[in-house]
Amino acid sequence: LAMNRQEVSLLIDELKLVFDIVRLVDVTRTLECSIDSNGEITREPYECYAVWRKDRRCENCISSKAFAKKSQMAKYEFVDNEVYYVMSKYIEVDEEPYALEMVTKVTDETLFDAYGKNEFVDTITNLNNRLYTDSLTGTYNRRYYDEQVKGMIHMVDGFALVDVDNFKYVNDRYGHEVGDLALRKIGEILMSSTRKVDTVIRYGGDEFFIVFSEIPAEVLKTRIEDIREAVESVSFEGYPELRLSVSIGAIHNSGVMKDILGRADQAMYKAKKEKNKVCFIEENC
Repeated sequence: LAMNRQEVSLLIDELKLVFDIVRLVDVTRTLECSIDSNGEITREPYECYAVWRKDRRCENCISSKAFAKKSQMAKYEFVDNEVYYVMSKYIEVDEEPYALEMVTKVTDETLFDAYGKNEFVDTITNLNNRLYTDSLTGTYNRRYYDEQVKGMIHMVDGFALVDVDNFKYVNDRYGHEVGDLALRKIGEILMSSTRKVDTVIRYGGDEFFIVFSEIPAEVLKTRIEDIREAVESVSFEGYPELRLSVSIGAIHNSGVMKDILGRADQAMYKAKKEKNKVCFIEENC
């Protein structure tokens, strides 16, 4: 849907007669936007998830999904035991991409009488969790990257691509059950070594990546090296000779996610030439 600023402003005014909240969202920067009296788009001095009284972006950001698919999506959101229905539509305002969010509070007692309010909330929450969780490792899955992370810009300060060394040998020598155990242990290390604001994703097979937010370069380097050492020290009951290692390509930068992923991928392949190594693309590896 392509519109100019005046058309969007009029549409928002009309939608506010129906919905409790109507707003423009700059999805790539998780910022709420508005159109002022001069027809200029201004960005509010707070993150878009502040409306839900959250301190980090929503795990199931419906606007990210609508943005990624260039379509219209919907979900339920829960705040302080209240239920909201959220619709988000991809639009282009003077050729700039945004999401138009429309929110209404759910007060349908018939719905809650049929399911029970707490049961309804729990059911939707569990569905959202299963949607984006890798069933083997407990990290986020590839779908989460495609729908929630790929279009982000501002949230990235550091990025690490983690690849398990000689994983095919582990599967061939010890069997897939031990291989799965190895991936679970690595997933646990990655999640326990990162913060709430960071994101750990199993990209596929034995490859993971971590998106770091608001982290200085030196802290990032130290944390990545700690992860490498933690994997190296893992032991397996019944398999004392089995040792794991990872090669990690990391970058401290912000920008378009796919570009950062490509640069980290280059660094990771440099690290894999020696294995069990961390390589930053800015350094001589």
